[in-house]
Amino acid sequence: MRRSRFLFLAVVILYSFFTPGARLWVELPLPAPTFEGMVLALQHSARLAGVLALVCVLVESYAHEVLVGGMLVCLAPLQKFHVPIERAALRMAIVLQSVSAPQGLPSWRQALSSVHDGSGAPTPVVVHLPPWSGVDVFIVLALIAVAEVLVRVCC
Repeated sequence: MRRSRFLFLAVVILYSFFTPGARLWVELPLPAPTFEGMVLALQHSARLAGVLALVCVLVESYAHEVLVGGMLVCLAPLQKFHVPIERAALRMAIVLQSVSAPQGLPSWRQALSSVHDGSGAPTPVVVHLPPWSGVDVFIVLALIAVAEVLVRVCC
């Protein structure tokens, strides 16, 4: 969460100062946040915190190879539209490797020099792709049905 403080700050500033509504302090001729903007900033900051917490749980619970494999499986339908999902998965593997490194994020020179192992050949990326089972298909269809019901009820 520490690395995302600027993202939270941007959300709060953009929503609180640029949402139309009743200004919090009218007397001062300075730009002022609006009440509606502060409510929206709080809502979106809470959503962002929830997403970041879930990502932290996923990264801590599963191996990087499993996460990249899951991303490949989820993005597989995009191959019909000639979207290079392997490149996206490779980028995700590199990000997961660099973020979880104990020394933190390397400089760009260190990152480029660490791509090769010294032999001239690129380092292979191992991905775990489990096969789909009937339970997986059932869960996906159930989630789609629940999402459809929620969209029809809420909107």
